[in-house]
Amino acid sequence: MKGGLFWKILLAFWVAFFVITQLVWVLVIFEPPASTREDIVARRAAPIVLDAVGTALRRTGELSAIRLRDSLPASERTRVEILPPSVQPAPLTRSDAVIERRVTGPDGVTFRLRYHYQGDTRFLLTMPIEPMILALIFGPIFGVVLAWYLVSPIRRLRQGFERLAAGDLTVRLAPDMGGRHDEIADLARDFDVMAEQLGQSIQAREQLLHDVSHELRSPLSRLQLAIGLARQDRSGVKASLDRIEYEGRRLDSVVRELLSLARAESRQSPGEDYFDLTALLENVLADARFEADAAGVVIVSDVDAAVGGDTPHLRGSTELVRWAIDNVLRNALRFSTRGQTVRVKLTYDKAARRYEIDVVDEGPGAPASALATLFEPFVRADETSPGFGLGLAVAKRAVTAQGGTIDASNRAGAGLGVRITLLADNLSERA
Repeated sequence: MKGGLFWKILLAFWVAFFVITQLVWVLVIFEPPASTREDIVARRAAPIVLDAVGTALRRTGELSAIRLRDSLPASERTRVEILPPSVQPAPLTRSDAVIERRVTGPDGVTFRLRYHYQGDTRFLLTMPIEPMILALIFGPIFGVVLAWYLVSPIRRLRQGFERLAAGDLTVRLAPDMGGRHDEIADLARDFDVMAEQLGQSIQAREQLLHDVSHELRSPLSRLQLAIGLARQDRSGVKASLDRIEYEGRRLDSVVRELLSLARAESRQSPGEDYFDLTALLENVLADARFEADAAGVVIVSDVDAAVGGDTPHLRGSTELVRWAIDNVLRNALRFSTRGQTVRVKLTYDKAARRYEIDVVDEGPGAPASALATLFEPFVRADETSPGFGLGLAVAKRAVTAQGGTIDASNRAGAGLGVRITLLADNLSERA
């Protein structure tokens, strides 16, 4: 760090300190003078002294006036000056002040009577040496302390950013801030939050890449094995082709789900569509029933009576909400067997202005240890279960981008239940 900010703060504080001392001095010198000041006392004493000396001079002459002056106290005697016409007074200095009278003696000679005193020596932007020393010496000391107090944590922040840019995601700055409770300490804590989230994001990406490579490796290996068997044994070509077709469909499925996951994660803003959630849910249920009927699974829908004609529309992305509901329904169908029922319920909470969609199946549910990670990519409740563990991850990303929440729990005697919560738009009301 070049230290430019440090010297700027130091110089600014030094100049400000000097200017403040000067301004304080200006305020002091322009205050009304106190009654004990020498010039005020002199202005009151001078007429009395000069009248007494002048009276003696007029009546009995110069010697009588000199004797009277010499009889005054020493502090006053040195102030009085008796000048005959032949003597010119000495020039006054800037700090001297004088009150003068002309008095004619009995012999007709006119004398000058002068009373000297110390005038007001205060001048603009001048001060005693003590405030100057305070401004020129102690000002920089205070400036150094203040500048170091401000610049030191900024230097730590810069070092932290350098380490973070170099790939050190473990760097944390809040512990180095000591007992600070100011904006710089808040910035350090925000930096730590950013570094933590960045580390989690990179770790999640690395884990996702590892899981993707693992999921793709198995069907690719089986594809290569089927091709090799077909080349070695011409009589088993049909079985090998069937296997190749099956593995190709699995590859296509995992790629499509990965694309859906990437698209859901890239949608950071909910969108600007206004749509009817009830109508959207009915469309998704119609498509899901087509697959459920073929598998012998019954889908029962229940739309709460509160979801009527005066409930608000949703504002966001129709596609994201469709993805979320569709993936949750497909997951419920995947774990349901012939004769079981999947129940879908839509309710609206007027007080909280939110929709809640509950999807409950009658399958085996999920282990309690897996519920916390059920919405992560490639996480499956059972390793032998069908699918790739991407459906609920896509639903999670889609609901989060929409500004809602999604959670899963085991229902007593019913299987797995998934609840999607979506906030209604405050500005859009149904006609």
